[in-house]
Amino acid sequence: MNQEWLEGLVLGDVLRSRAETHGDAAFLKFRDGELSFAEVDVAADRYANGFAAEGVGRGHHVAVMLPNCPEFVPVIVALARLGAVAVPVNTAYRGELLRHVLDSADVSTLLIDAEFTDRLPEVLPVVPRPIRVIVRGQEPSLAVLGDGTIPMSRLLAHGADPVQGGARFSDLQAIMYTSGTTGRSKGAMVPHALAMACAYDSLDFLDRWGKTTYCPLPLFHAAGLWDGVFSSLLSGSPIGIVERFSASRFWDDVRYFDAQVTMSVFAMIPILLSAPAGPRDHDHPLETFYMGKSALDAPLLERFGVRSAETYTSTEVGIATGSPYGQWRLGSMGQAHAERFEVAVVDEDDREVPAGEPGELVVRPKQPFVITTGYYGMPEATARAFRNMWFHTGDRAWRDDDGYFYFLDRIADAIRRRGENISAFDIECEVNLHPEIVESAAFGVPSELGEEDVKLAVVRAPGSDLSAPGLAAYCAAKLPSFMVPRYIEFVGELPRTPTDKVAKHELRARGDQGITPGTWDREQAAPSTRASQASAAAEATPGRTA
Repeated sequence: MNQEWLEGLVLGDVLRSRAETHGDAAFLKFRDGELSFAEVDVAADRYANGFAAEGVGRGHHVAVMLPNCPEFVPVIVALARLGAVAVPVNTAYRGELLRHVLDSADVSTLLIDAEFTDRLPEVLPVVPRPIRVIVRGQEPSLAVLGDGTIPMSRLLAHGADPVQGGARFSDLQAIMYTSGTTGRSKGAMVPHALAMACAYDSLDFLDRWGKTTYCPLPLFHAAGLWDGVFSSLLSGSPIGIVERFSASRFWDDVRYFDAQVTMSVFAMIPILLSAPAGPRDHDHPLETFYMGKSALDAPLLERFGVRSAETYTSTEVGIATGSPYGQWRLGSMGQAHAERFEVAVVDEDDREVPAGEPGELVVRPKQPFVITTGYYGMPEATARAFRNMWFHTGDRAWRDDDGYFYFLDRIADAIRRRGENISAFDIECEVNLHPEIVESAAFGVPSELGEEDVKLAVVRAPGSDLSAPGLAAYCAAKLPSFMVPRYIEFVGELPRTPTDKVAKHELRARGDQGITPGTWDREQAAPSTRASQASAAAEATPGRTA
């Protein structure tokens, strides 16, 4: 992609162009209907005019807390056409984490589904600025949010005159929240060029041009929105969207949407592979899982006739490494995207290490605005990440003599669970508010489904008889579902480093990769062992929804 073409990739303009060239062709497909490129274009203008009538304009930050629904994409494009900045919000967020996003992103308007409005009365009063609330679906009672609430339907009352916002490829399209490390979750500032370059690269690396995509991932994440929707927009091809991944419906959905590519997270593939073999395992149009792990490519190909493509992708940099389609090296994330990035593995002083030696993966762009411009409102975190003219990913990796990169683990204190990046700090902040807890440490332990599960080591207050099930119930009421710990262990004290930080590496080294005889397992509601975990997972997997 040359620089001139990259500079033309502004979200609102790309949709306008596709509406002109593809018109009535299907773009967004759902189980109960579809929208053409032209219909999405018109809907985006309607919403843009409606937002403008309510006072939303250039530079305003608008939080979007919607499930996967027909309105999601037109709303995101509408905000882009106004020059506003979208702040997609994970629909599982509540309590302190939701307050943190609304506050730290300087949100002035919140578009929220009626299903989630019951979380707002405890959050909005502690955000230090007024927030305009627009509700999709049944209007909440005045007792919940008050009479200043705006129904989303009101946005459609202002016509569909074309909106020309004049956004540039360097302007912010979104603030996307990514997991924190030693602090709170951070809002990565995303220029149009980053989101659209990532979408373009996904098409190239996966040989996806002109192919139909299936997306069971949430659109508030970059994988669903950029690699899924925006890639299909650039390609001029349809995308089938469902609200969430369901193992029992997956293959029927693929057949229904006639999809050749599916967006995925690593945990989806082991779930599908562990299901009983059936006569229709090869009766489908699917060609590629993205993302998968290259180590799963062979079993996927044998079982389902499908390939699994692995790249190094993040919200901050898009697709930094990859391989030409089908030319994967076992266990590798591929080579540097040489047109767009320099990629290296460095030691703690940012000196490049020789091939075969582990270090931190770092990236810097060769083109302007194709990586994040920093973390919104967090200059110190931005300076740390971009020190010495490299963006520091916080991931450990190594490269071979041919320039192929291999992921090892995270250096940062973050947890990766079923496609979600989780801040251990966010979990600990909420758990430590419990009156019977002195302190806690959240960390990741290996999962039988790949990636990690969350474990919580907890020091109770003297005299407390707080139980693991009781603490799990507290977490379920206060945290997004994907952050609720699977494992809980009560300890007398947490191990410390010489500088008095919690030594989580010692907690991970205890027992069997962090699981001790005294560890309580929420999925089994009993002290766990690795053998019993694997057995239970194999029995539970076929009908499981992630």
